[in-house]
Amino acid sequence: MATPDSSIGAKLQSLPRTLLYLILLLATSLPLIYGELAGGVSVPNQPLGAAVDFYAALMKIPPGKTVLLETDWTNSTRGENGGEFDAILRILMARGIKFAVFSTADPQAPQVAMDDIATINALRVQKGQKAYVRWTDWVNLGYFPNSEGTLNALAGNLATAFNGKKDVKPGGGLVDVFESPVLKGYTKLTDIPAVILVTASATSTVMIERLSGKVPLDFMVTGVMGPETQVYYSSKQLEGLVIGLKGVYDLETLMKQGLNGQGPDAVPSQKYAGLDVPPVNDNLGTGKGSAYYPTLHFALALLILAVIVGNVGMLLTRKRTAQ
Repeated sequence: MATPDSSIGAKLQSLPRTLLYLILLLATSLPLIYGELAGGVSVPNQPLGAAVDFYAALMKIPPGKTVLLETDWTNSTRGENGGEFDAILRILMARGIKFAVFSTADPQAPQVAMDDIATINALRVQKGQKAYVRWTDWVNLGYFPNSEGTLNALAGNLATAFNGKKDVKPGGGLVDVFESPVLKGYTKLTDIPAVILVTASATSTVMIERLSGKVPLDFMVTGVMGPETQVYYSSKQLEGLVIGLKGVYDLETLMKQGLNGQGPDAVPSQKYAGLDVPPVNDNLGTGKGSAYYPTLHFALALLILAVIVGNVGMLLTRKRTAQ
């Protein structure tokens, strides 16, 4: 009967799975709990150029204008897309920009979006700010099952693409969305200052194919979609791009500090030199990026440590066997 290998190398390569899961649980939960109790944990950050362009583009949209907000994510990607959606809602609401929400990826997406809007609205009311009112400030256009056909129609005529769509008017039941203050007077896609897409699916590619060059596009995608979407930004088919949790934290950094402002924490930008792009002072507290970003660092540090420990164990085992 073979004697079990009790060397240090063997022990390093055979740590109990339960212990590894416990360490992972502590490494990810403790920073998150501490961040919640402390009101967020600040991590030094230099926003990427794509996120800077995204923020600057939104800050140039005049208050009172309407943007189209395609929300193609559900709770399965809430860790990234949820933070992105929260950030875009906070910016639009703080600046008084109206928006029309729709989805072409998942029937659940519009409801998930409306739940998130309700959460941000409740936070605004709690902080003594005006709630964003459905019909007056935003409308829900619902779900469109054919992404290619919908965006193709949108490229041709706004009124045709959303023809017959109704939303809830306070005290008036279901009314045509083009009667709302959000879309009244809008007939062509070129009337819209920007189309913003928050997605975890291939609708990003469909939108590029159908709308690129016809209207300013701004994308918010998951981390795994970053490399493929970066190509569209690099080729100037996108105004701005927010990628994953890093992108959320970039946006929250810009919301807090602005561009080229005064003070030690101001984010400098050579591209926008001479242009003071202000922060978004909505006083709603810590966003998901600030809450989750330190936890991501701890998780990555644990991953690196696990790789190092495993390789050290393997080298020690090989050395012992060679002797």
